[in-house]
Amino acid sequence: MFDKYSFKIKFRALIAIFFILLFTSYKRSFSTLIGVVKENSELKDKVADLKNTSSDYNLLQSQIAAIDKIIGKEGINKEKIQQDIIDFITSNGKKTSIYHLQSIHEFSDDNYHIYTNEVDITGELNDLLKLTYDFEIKFNNSRLISMDFYTARKTNQSDILHLKLIFQNYENKK
Repeated sequence: MFDKYSFKIKFRALIAIFFILLFTSYKRSFSTLIGVVKENSELKDKVADLKNTSSDYNLLQSQIAAIDKIIGKEGINKEKIQQDIIDFITSNGKKTSIYHLQSIHEFSDDNYHIYTNEVDITGELNDLLKLTYDFEIKFNNSRLISMDFYTARKTNQSDILHLKLIFQNYENKK
């Protein structure tokens, strides 16, 4: 059957069949293999990035903890913070008393919610100083941002020493 064709035509047909088989094998096997190899290298790069990110994540967590220590904890209810301040004063300020407690002041901008608590305490100087020191050292739910000593005179009595404390909490808008 193939005797009537010359070697030149048989060779051309053989080259054409070779290229057709080469193209078919590329489409069925080699192209998927090349795609899998590329995907594998991309996944290895992502794994390396994730390993770097996990160390960055730990660093970020420690930085968040440091910032929480500086500006007060985030995610606590504002009424609970005010109640914690009152509880702290009553438990640590043995010879002090709360003279006046302002309502919670809120401020918002594009990035933050800021809650401000203001409390006026009366007592002796050393007791007020110790209470303020304890707030700075032991109280973590809010940060003391301002303190102001002043005296007020009641009718025909001696001066009463007051301490006005202002606390703030910052929360990111999410």
